[in-house]
Amino acid sequence: MPQKKSPVLQETVVKIREILEKNSAENDLPSVRKLSQQFIVSPVTVMRAIRVLENEGFISSRWGKGCSKRRNLPNPADIDIQETGIYKKTLFQFKKDILDGKFQTHLPLPPVNQLTAHYNVSYPTIRKILTTLLEQGVIKRNGVRYYFYTNHLKQTRKIAIVAFGQSRETIKIETERERTFYRLLSSTAANNNVTLEIICYNDYLNKACFYTPDNKSLDHYIKSSGICGIILSSYHMNNSSECLAKLLTYNIPISAWIEDSGILDTVDRFGSHYKKLTFFDSSYTVIPGYDVGRYLLEKGHRSIAFISPFHGSPWSQNRLKGLKKAVAQYPNAIVYPFTNSEYINDYYFLQPILEKADFDRRFTPDTMNRDVQEFLLSRVASIRYEHDTLLRDSAIFLSIKDAVDHVTSNESITAIVCVNDLVAGLITDYWNYYQVPSENRPALIGFDNSFKSLQKQFSSYEFNTLGEIQNMISHVLYPENALFSTVKSVIRLSGKVIERASSRWIKSCNESF
Repeated sequence: MPQKKSPVLQETVVKIREILEKNSAENDLPSVRKLSQQFIVSPVTVMRAIRVLENEGFISSRWGKGCSKRRNLPNPADIDIQETGIYKKTLFQFKKDILDGKFQTHLPLPPVNQLTAHYNVSYPTIRKILTTLLEQGVIKRNGVRYYFYTNHLKQTRKIAIVAFGQSRETIKIETERERTFYRLLSSTAANNNVTLEIICYNDYLNKACFYTPDNKSLDHYIKSSGICGIILSSYHMNNSSECLAKLLTYNIPISAWIEDSGILDTVDRFGSHYKKLTFFDSSYTVIPGYDVGRYLLEKGHRSIAFISPFHGSPWSQNRLKGLKKAVAQYPNAIVYPFTNSEYINDYYFLQPILEKADFDRRFTPDTMNRDVQEFLLSRVASIRYEHDTLLRDSAIFLSIKDAVDHVTSNESITAIVCVNDLVAGLITDYWNYYQVPSENRPALIGFDNSFKSLQKQFSSYEFNTLGEIQNMISHVLYPENALFSTVKSVIRLSGKVIERASSRWIKSCNESF
């Protein structure tokens, strides 16, 4: 027997039907609150009336979209396509944000209402995404909170760092980027309840050697130490590809940090053949050059110089490629490359200085022993380093001086992209010495976001080192996680431009992306 409707409910149904039929130009029904006030009935009665009309097929409602006459709604198939598109797009962005390190993986996810606001999608869409990530094992649920794939047990796990070193537990660290990497790696490991152990690798000997913490062979250490995987840093190695090849024989998860051309060349060779191997690259890819290009274009720059004395390296070549890719989106924008392909990094400028031993000729042992107290002689090494890098920097700037003078005097070129902060710092010092007014200087930007870029106040691109590290640890701990198993063998992350005094807008630009 069908349930009887109350007179008030029936009357409300009729009134809502009349509103939609009389106002044919308006597809959407007023809100429940407005209808309740207009009909002088309770909101519950209005909601029940809407449900009656929905069951009759007269109106249709969508979460967050209100109610409309059904005949004015899009085809149901179109709605499905639209909702699927939003879902897939948001799911892709959600996963990208995890990889980019925008979420701290040792902490719970933000509440659902915050995620809904952040991604600007409906509540059901976010719940569907979270359900998908749960099914894929990317996240876990505990009550109303969602957690990442991190280990919340008390058990501590061990990861080995393999890096170049000439003795046990003495990693060679020379650059600011390396120091940042190991500092962030240490803190991120602690957040994930992970203990780090160091394996030093020296391949400048007659026979390459691994120095393990237990002073045993590499084979014995890996099989008995209980490590769950390896993070490989390729800095300073003579042949990092051979080191990686040896580590791959143990069939344990490996996160390889691409910081030299040797390891870069192994991506195609090993990447598709080893499921437990993932490469991480934020500095050798074209992405940094592309991001910097987009940044300058958005500020109105259309004539951009690229200066690199290290263009024999793939990282310099890829930064120029990325810059050109961004500029190619504008038919009237152009890149002027000023490059030197003879050198691949600053060490190749330093090497002849070391071979000449100029410091030893200028400051002989007899002179130093006579003029310096014996207990202070240990500080001579720092003087030697400053002496040698001073000559190196002079040689580097000499190789780009003509380009700098040309660009500075050419008013049509409004921005300079330097291949790294070392070059940007030298140009800044040069301009400061000759008191070039700031309004006469092109915008200047480097790469690395080094301390010198802060000191000298020029803009610089910051690599996403923290995002790389979070992913390196997560991949070693959870190599079968869908976040890594469904992506390519190399994960490339975007960084960001840290804007300082050397950036400026070009007011005459009226174009937009």
